[in-house]
Amino acid sequence: MDTWRSIVKVITVGGILMLALPSAADRGQKYEFAFTIPYLTGETFEFDGGASATLNADPGFGFRAGFNHSDHLNVSGQFLWNSTSYDSVRVLDDGEGTEEPVRGVLDGFTASLMADYYFLKGDFTPYISGQVGWAAVDSNIASGPPSSVCWWDPWWGYICNDYQPTYTEDTFSYGVGAGVRFDISPTMFIRAGYQERWLDIDRADSNPSLSTALFELGWMY
Repeated sequence: MDTWRSIVKVITVGGILMLALPSAADRGQKYEFAFTIPYLTGETFEFDGGASATLNADPGFGFRAGFNHSDHLNVSGQFLWNSTSYDSVRVLDDGEGTEEPVRGVLDGFTASLMADYYFLKGDFTPYISGQVGWAAVDSNIASGPPSSVCWWDPWWGYICNDYQPTYTEDTFSYGVGAGVRFDISPTMFIRAGYQERWLDIDRADSNPSLSTALFELGWMY
């Protein structure tokens, strides 16, 4: 019995001390910067003519910079890069619809304007977010024969490089997200969340979505 009473006393005293400690969170009117690790989950897209592509799960990198207008509202710019392997099926125009497997690596870049709403003012808070932006996708599939480009460089003289055009796509993107944030100190925080982004691609059967898990390590100043 004495042991249980001691445990209860320790928990009670610890809880009182935690409540008495000043909160690390004071986000209002502060700028912040964060390094981001986006982990793209596997997705399958359907395209015109029966073609399809399945993206494999792969991590990327990025960063986010913004301003906290208050303890609840943050507006920021987010920049993400992903290099993701994929398996696809293309349909040959041979009158029989022959399917042919294709493997490759997809390079993607997304620049987004984000607004995050934090539900609580304390060190630990859940949040929701919305975003609009622009995405660039490079399939790394050749769209023409290779060629050489040469120029006179002011430092290195006459230079020539080989170049091969590839199929690319520039498109409008939008998305929503949710997660949690923990302010470790008055100047440092971590965030973990999830985003669902949609790309406006003309040849897709519908706007394909990209599901991404995010982890951030950031600083406020």
